Amino acid sequence: MNKVSASPFPHRLSRILSEHTGIYHGEERQYLLESRLFPLIRNFGLPSLESLATLLERTPSDASPWPEVFDAVTTGESFFFRDLPGINLLFNTVIPELGQTGRTVTFLSAGCSSGEEVYTLAILRERAKLSQPVEIDGTDLSFRNIELSRKGLYSERSLRFVDVRSRLAYFEPEENAFRIRESVRQGVRFRQGNLLSLDRDVPPEFYDAIVCRNVVIYFSTEARKRVIKNFYLSLKRGGVLILGSGEILPESDEFQFVSEVHGSVFLYRKDGKS
Repeated sequence: MNKVSASPFPHRLSRILSEHTGIYHGEERQYLLESRLFPLIRNFGLPSLESLATLLERTPSDASPWPEVFDAVTTGESFFFRDLPGINLLFNTVIPELGQTGRTVTFLSAGCSSGEEVYTLAILRERAKLSQPVEIDGTDLSFRNIELSRKGLYSERSLRFVDVRSRLAYFEPEENAFRIRESVRQGVRFRQGNLLSLDRDVPPEFYDAIVCRNVVIYFSTEARKRVIKNFYLSLKRGGVLILGSGEILPESDEFQFVSEVHGSVFLYRKDGKS
Protein backbone atom coordinates (compact mmCIF):
# COMPACT_ATOMS: atom_id res chain seq x y z
CA MET A 1 0.00 0.00 0.00
CA ASN A 2 1.31 3.45 -0.91
CA LYS A 3 2.04 5.74 2.00
CA VAL A 4 0.02 8.98 1.87
CA SER A 5 2.02 12.15 2.31
CA ALA A 6 0.88 14.53 5.07
CA SER A 7 2.28 17.63 3.36
CA PRO A 8 0.40 20.97 3.66
CA PHE A 9 -2.89 21.20 1.77
CA PRO A 10 -2.07 22.27 -1.81
CA HIS A 11 -3.62 25.58 -2.91
CA ARG A 12 -3.74 24.19 -6.43
CA LEU A 13 -6.19 21.51 -5.32
CA SER A 14 -8.39 24.10 -3.60
CA ARG A 15 -8.46 26.13 -6.82
CA ILE A 16 -9.30 23.11 -8.99
CA LEU A 17 -12.12 22.02 -6.69
CA SER A 18 -13.55 25.53 -6.56
CA GLU A 19 -13.45 25.87 -10.36
CA HIS A 20 -15.32 22.60 -10.85
CA THR A 21 -17.76 22.66 -7.93
CA GLY A 22 -18.01 26.30 -6.84
CA ILE A 23 -17.27 25.24 -3.26
CA TYR A 24 -14.64 27.36 -1.54
CA HIS A 25 -12.47 25.76 1.11
CA GLY A 26 -10.60 28.40 3.07
CA GLU A 27 -7.80 27.50 5.44
CA GLU A 28 -10.27 27.06 8.30
CA ARG A 29 -12.12 24.32 6.36
CA GLN A 30 -9.18 22.56 4.75
CA TYR A 31 -8.86 20.10 7.64
CA LEU A 32 -12.39 18.90 6.86
CA LEU A 33 -11.58 18.53 3.19
CA GLU A 34 -8.40 16.61 4.00
CA SER A 35 -10.32 14.14 6.17
CA ARG A 36 -12.70 13.47 3.28
CA LEU A 37 -10.07 13.21 0.55
CA PHE A 38 -7.42 11.10 2.29
CA PRO A 39 -9.48 7.86 2.05
CA LEU A 40 -10.03 8.65 -1.61
CA ILE A 41 -6.37 9.05 -2.48
CA ARG A 42 -5.62 5.81 -0.63
CA ASN A 43 -8.24 4.02 -2.73
CA PHE A 44 -6.70 5.36 -5.92
CA GLY A 45 -3.18 4.51 -4.79
CA LEU A 46 -2.01 8.12 -4.90
CA PRO A 47 0.86 9.31 -2.70
CA SER A 48 -0.43 12.81 -1.86
CA LEU A 49 -3.12 15.44 -2.29
CA GLU A 50 -0.83 17.17 -4.76
CA SER A 51 -0.89 14.05 -6.94
CA LEU A 52 -4.69 14.08 -6.75
CA ALA A 53 -4.64 17.67 -8.01
CA THR A 54 -2.51 16.61 -10.97
CA LEU A 55 -4.85 13.72 -11.79
CA LEU A 56 -7.93 15.94 -11.62
CA GLU A 57 -6.38 18.52 -13.93
CA ARG A 58 -5.88 15.81 -16.55
CA THR A 59 -9.31 14.20 -16.17
CA PRO A 60 -12.68 15.28 -17.67
CA SER A 61 -15.23 16.07 -14.98
CA ASP A 62 -17.47 13.17 -16.03
CA ALA A 63 -14.70 10.58 -15.56
CA SER A 64 -13.24 8.97 -12.44
CA PRO A 65 -12.08 10.17 -9.97
CA TRP A 66 -14.34 13.24 -10.33
CA PRO A 67 -17.59 11.49 -9.30
CA GLU A 68 -15.85 10.17 -6.20
CA VAL A 69 -14.50 13.65 -5.46
CA PHE A 70 -17.96 15.18 -5.88
CA ASP A 71 -19.28 12.69 -3.32
CA ALA A 72 -16.45 13.52 -0.94
CA VAL A 73 -16.74 17.32 -0.99
CA THR A 74 -20.54 17.66 -0.71
CA THR A 75 -22.46 17.80 2.56
CA GLY A 76 -25.30 15.30 2.94
CA GLU A 77 -27.11 16.43 6.11
CA SER A 78 -30.82 17.04 5.55
CA PHE A 79 -34.20 16.13 7.03
CA PHE A 80 -37.91 16.31 6.30
CA PHE A 81 -39.99 19.43 7.01
CA ARG A 82 -36.92 21.63 7.55
CA ASP A 83 -38.02 25.29 7.88
CA LEU A 84 -41.53 24.21 6.95
CA PRO A 85 -43.14 27.69 7.19
CA GLY A 86 -40.66 28.91 4.60
CA ILE A 87 -41.38 26.07 2.21
CA ASN A 88 -45.10 26.76 2.59
CA LEU A 89 -44.39 30.10 0.93
CA LEU A 90 -44.31 28.24 -2.38
CA PHE A 91 -47.80 26.92 -1.91
CA ASN A 92 -49.12 30.20 -0.50
CA THR A 93 -47.53 32.39 -3.19
CA VAL A 94 -46.62 30.58 -6.39
CA ILE A 95 -49.39 28.02 -6.77
CA PRO A 96 -52.36 30.36 -6.19
CA GLU A 97 -51.06 32.76 -8.85
CA LEU A 98 -50.80 29.95 -11.38
CA GLY A 99 -54.08 28.31 -10.42
CA GLN A 100 -56.00 29.96 -13.24
CA THR A 101 -53.65 28.81 -15.99
CA GLY A 102 -54.18 25.07 -15.57
CA ARG A 103 -50.67 24.35 -16.81
CA THR A 104 -48.07 22.18 -15.11
CA VAL A 105 -46.08 23.96 -12.39
CA THR A 106 -42.38 23.12 -12.14
CA PHE A 107 -40.17 23.33 -9.03
CA LEU A 108 -36.44 22.74 -8.63
CA SER A 109 -34.71 21.78 -5.39
CA ALA A 110 -31.12 22.82 -6.14
CA GLY A 111 -28.55 21.01 -4.04
CA CYS A 112 -31.18 18.52 -2.89
CA SER A 113 -28.78 16.33 -0.88
CA SER A 114 -30.39 12.92 -0.27
CA GLY A 115 -33.88 14.02 -1.34
CA GLU A 116 -35.66 15.01 1.88
CA GLU A 117 -36.46 18.51 0.64
CA VAL A 118 -37.82 17.25 -2.68
CA TYR A 119 -40.11 14.76 -0.98
CA THR A 120 -41.17 17.43 1.53
CA LEU A 121 -42.34 19.53 -1.42
CA ALA A 122 -44.13 16.49 -2.83
CA ILE A 123 -45.88 15.84 0.49
CA LEU A 124 -47.04 19.47 0.68
CA ARG A 125 -48.28 19.11 -2.89
CA GLU A 126 -50.30 16.06 -1.81
CA ARG A 127 -51.75 17.89 1.18
CA ALA A 128 -52.79 20.88 -0.94
CA LYS A 129 -54.90 18.74 -3.31
CA LEU A 130 -54.09 21.04 -6.21
CA SER A 131 -56.12 21.20 -9.40
CA GLN A 132 -53.06 21.49 -11.65
CA PRO A 133 -50.09 19.10 -11.85
CA VAL A 134 -46.86 20.01 -10.03
CA GLU A 135 -43.57 18.47 -11.11
CA ILE A 136 -40.56 18.62 -8.79
CA ASP A 137 -36.94 18.16 -9.84
CA GLY A 138 -34.06 17.55 -7.48
CA THR A 139 -30.44 18.01 -8.49
CA ASP A 140 -27.23 17.52 -6.57
CA LEU A 141 -23.53 17.43 -7.38
CA SER A 142 -23.09 14.12 -5.56
CA PHE A 143 -23.85 10.91 -7.46
CA ARG A 144 -24.25 9.14 -4.11
CA ASN A 145 -26.89 11.63 -2.95
CA ILE A 146 -28.89 11.19 -6.15
CA GLU A 147 -28.82 7.41 -5.73
CA LEU A 148 -30.07 7.76 -2.15
CA SER A 149 -32.78 10.17 -3.29
CA ARG A 150 -34.08 7.75 -5.89
CA LYS A 151 -34.21 4.95 -3.33
CA GLY A 152 -36.34 7.08 -1.03
CA LEU A 153 -35.42 5.10 2.08
CA TYR A 154 -34.82 7.15 5.24
CA SER A 155 -33.81 6.70 8.86
CA GLU A 156 -35.63 7.86 11.95
CA ARG A 157 -33.22 10.81 12.15
CA SER A 158 -34.40 12.17 8.79
CA LEU A 159 -38.02 11.98 9.99
CA ARG A 160 -37.46 13.57 13.39
CA PHE A 161 -39.87 16.45 12.64
CA VAL A 162 -42.49 14.33 10.85
CA ASP A 163 -45.66 13.75 12.89
CA VAL A 164 -47.26 10.32 13.25
CA ARG A 165 -50.14 11.08 10.88
CA SER A 166 -47.76 12.16 8.11
CA ARG A 167 -45.59 9.08 8.65
CA LEU A 168 -48.59 6.84 8.14
CA ALA A 169 -49.84 8.76 5.12
CA TYR A 170 -46.63 9.25 3.17
CA PHE A 171 -44.15 6.56 4.31
CA GLU A 172 -44.05 2.78 4.46
CA PRO A 173 -42.10 1.20 7.36
CA GLU A 174 -39.30 -1.04 6.15
CA GLU A 175 -37.20 -2.80 8.80
CA ASN A 176 -35.56 0.06 10.73
CA ALA A 177 -36.30 2.70 8.09
CA PHE A 178 -39.13 4.42 6.21
CA ARG A 179 -39.70 4.37 2.45
CA ILE A 180 -41.52 7.11 0.54
CA ARG A 181 -44.86 5.90 -0.82
CA GLU A 182 -45.30 5.66 -4.59
CA SER A 183 -48.07 8.27 -4.55
CA VAL A 184 -45.56 10.86 -3.29
CA ARG A 185 -43.02 9.91 -5.97
CA GLN A 186 -45.36 10.85 -8.83
CA GLY A 187 -43.98 13.79 -10.79
CA VAL A 188 -40.65 13.70 -8.91
CA ARG A 189 -37.34 13.41 -10.76
CA PHE A 190 -33.72 13.36 -9.64
CA ARG A 191 -30.56 13.95 -11.64
CA GLN A 192 -26.92 14.57 -10.90
CA GLY A 193 -25.97 18.07 -11.93
CA ASN A 194 -23.68 21.01 -11.32
CA LEU A 195 -25.23 24.37 -10.43
CA LEU A 196 -22.37 26.08 -12.26
CA SER A 197 -23.72 24.62 -15.52
CA LEU A 198 -27.45 24.78 -14.77
CA ASP A 199 -27.91 27.18 -17.69
CA ARG A 200 -26.71 24.42 -20.02
CA ASP A 201 -28.63 21.59 -18.34
CA VAL A 202 -32.18 23.01 -18.47
CA PRO A 203 -34.01 25.17 -21.03
CA PRO A 204 -34.29 28.92 -20.35
CA GLU A 205 -37.25 30.02 -18.20
CA PHE A 206 -38.15 26.44 -17.34
CA TYR A 207 -39.00 26.63 -13.62
CA ASP A 208 -41.72 28.44 -11.70
CA ALA A 209 -39.75 28.19 -8.46
CA ILE A 210 -36.26 27.25 -7.32
CA VAL A 211 -35.45 26.30 -3.73
CA CYS A 212 -31.76 26.49 -2.78
CA ARG A 213 -31.12 26.76 0.94
CA ASN A 214 -27.72 26.69 2.62
CA VAL A 215 -25.92 25.59 -0.54
CA VAL A 216 -24.27 28.59 -2.20
CA ILE A 217 -23.24 29.84 1.24
CA TYR A 218 -20.24 27.49 0.80
CA PHE A 219 -19.37 28.84 -2.66
CA SER A 220 -16.73 31.34 -3.67
CA THR A 221 -17.97 34.87 -4.42
CA GLU A 222 -17.59 34.41 -8.18
CA ALA A 223 -19.24 30.99 -8.16
CA ARG A 224 -22.15 32.36 -6.13
CA LYS A 225 -22.74 35.13 -8.66
CA ARG A 226 -22.64 32.60 -11.48
CA VAL A 227 -25.14 30.28 -9.80
CA ILE A 228 -27.57 33.12 -9.01
CA LYS A 229 -27.34 34.20 -12.66
CA ASN A 230 -28.14 30.62 -13.70
CA PHE A 231 -31.16 30.63 -11.39
CA TYR A 232 -32.32 33.84 -13.05
CA LEU A 233 -31.99 32.33 -16.52
CA SER A 234 -33.77 29.12 -15.47
CA LEU A 235 -36.77 30.82 -13.86
CA LYS A 236 -39.87 31.92 -15.72
CA ARG A 237 -40.65 35.62 -15.62
CA GLY A 238 -42.18 36.28 -12.20
CA GLY A 239 -40.76 33.01 -10.90
CA VAL A 240 -39.76 32.62 -7.26
CA LEU A 241 -36.34 31.92 -5.72
CA ILE A 242 -36.12 30.74 -2.10
CA LEU A 243 -32.75 31.01 -0.35
CA GLY A 244 -31.43 30.39 3.16
CA SER A 245 -30.44 33.00 5.73
CA GLY A 246 -26.77 33.01 4.71
CA GLU A 247 -27.57 33.66 1.06
CA ILE A 248 -29.38 37.01 1.14
CA LEU A 249 -29.20 38.78 -2.22
CA PRO A 250 -28.26 42.43 -2.68
CA GLU A 251 -30.79 44.68 -4.37
CA SER A 252 -30.78 44.24 -8.14
CA ASP A 253 -32.88 44.58 -11.28
CA GLU A 254 -32.98 40.79 -11.60
CA PHE A 255 -34.57 39.78 -8.29
CA GLN A 256 -36.90 41.65 -5.98
CA PHE A 257 -37.14 40.75 -2.32
CA VAL A 258 -40.66 39.60 -1.44
CA SER A 259 -40.65 38.26 2.12
CA GLU A 260 -38.82 36.30 4.79
CA VAL A 261 -39.92 33.76 7.37
CA HIS A 262 -38.38 33.62 10.85
CA GLY A 263 -35.12 35.03 9.48
CA SER A 264 -34.23 31.64 8.00
CA VAL A 265 -35.93 31.59 4.58
CA PHE A 266 -35.93 34.44 2.07
CA LEU A 267 -38.18 34.69 -0.98
CA TYR A 268 -37.30 36.64 -4.14
CA ARG A 269 -39.13 37.16 -7.42
CA LYS A 270 -37.57 37.36 -10.85
CA ASP A 271 -37.78 40.63 -12.81
CA GLY A 272 -39.27 42.54 -9.91
CA LYS A 273 -42.83 41.38 -10.52
CA SER A 274 -44.82 41.80 -7.29
